[in-house]
Amino acid sequence: MAENQDERSSEDLSEEVSQHRLEDYRRKGKVAQSREISGLAALLAAGAMTYILAPKMQSQLTEFMYEVFRADLSSRLNLGANDVLRTFLMKALSLTALVGLPVAIAGFVVGVAASFSQIGSIFSTDPLNMDLSKLDPIQGLKRMFSMKQAVNGVRLVFKAAVIFVVTYALIKTEVLKSPGQVGSEPVSVLQAYGSAAKVIFLALIGILSVFAVFDFILQKRDYNKNLRLTKQEAKQEHKEREGDPMIKARIRAVQREMARKRMMEAVKKADVIVTNPTHIAVAIVYSKDGMLAPKVVAKGADFLAQRIKKIASDAGVPLVENVPLARTLYKSVKVGQYIPRALYQAVAEVLAYVYRLKNKRDL
Repeated sequence: MAENQDERSSEDLSEEVSQHRLEDYRRKGKVAQSREISGLAALLAAGAMTYILAPKMQSQLTEFMYEVFRADLSSRLNLGANDVLRTFLMKALSLTALVGLPVAIAGFVVGVAASFSQIGSIFSTDPLNMDLSKLDPIQGLKRMFSMKQAVNGVRLVFKAAVIFVVTYALIKTEVLKSPGQVGSEPVSVLQAYGSAAKVIFLALIGILSVFAVFDFILQKRDYNKNLRLTKQEAKQEHKEREGDPMIKARIRAVQREMARKRMMEAVKKADVIVTNPTHIAVAIVYSKDGMLAPKVVAKGADFLAQRIKKIASDAGVPLVENVPLARTLYKSVKVGQYIPRALYQAVAEVLAYVYRLKNKRDL
């Protein structure tokens, strides 16, 4: 895994893994997979392909054996021992390639497919990067003699011992049956050895399946455990993802101040300011040419309302007192939004009043 679990073993890994951490590990090519599952799948595919090709293999091997045993070697050797041996060797190699190549291809393809099914599509160059810390001999010795390596070593020895004992017992049983094959036809001998090989193969598959399932569970457990975080690590990750709270607060404050400045500039171009009269102020603008409805361009309460009214007064924008309308606009309409249809009549009356005032002043 990516991080040294041994170095974090004394810490309280109480925090669940985040989706961000999972994705980061995956981008780096650090995923949980059992190589024993892939190896078992490859072995099963090779065995299945061998079983499928068995009749053809038996026919070709029988033919080859007949040719070897019936050959008049005494006369042929006179022609040149090297030529005779070379002929039989080339036929043996050709037969091996003809039989072994499909088996090898099947094992390779299914093994790759098994790995893909565990980790999906992933491509990362991170595992190829040079990590100088791995060249540290002290750290290398620590990893070599760590508890994890010790457990893996015991598992490997136990697995090898089980496979050896079972295989030895099965082979010994079949060897004891061999004297009964003396004098039998080559076909019978091949069938007997084929049956013995099938029994041994199925026994090994059963053993390896148990170890593969066990290994898969352990890999998943260790991977998930390695991804867990301490409280400090969780805080640090959140800080890296979301940014420093103080910096974010400062950015938000600057953004609010800039938005407030833009709002105050819009007050100067408003058509009317609807007031509460002392606690609320809402600036409205309307143009018959390009606007579908009146729009709220600024609003504020208390101190901000006083600033809006002061700027409006300095810019010559009329202030109209309408307590119900001011409260409704302040609560229900955001800055930059159009007036809702339900308030058209009330706002139209205010605008009409303002236009009448402007016309009187113009006269």
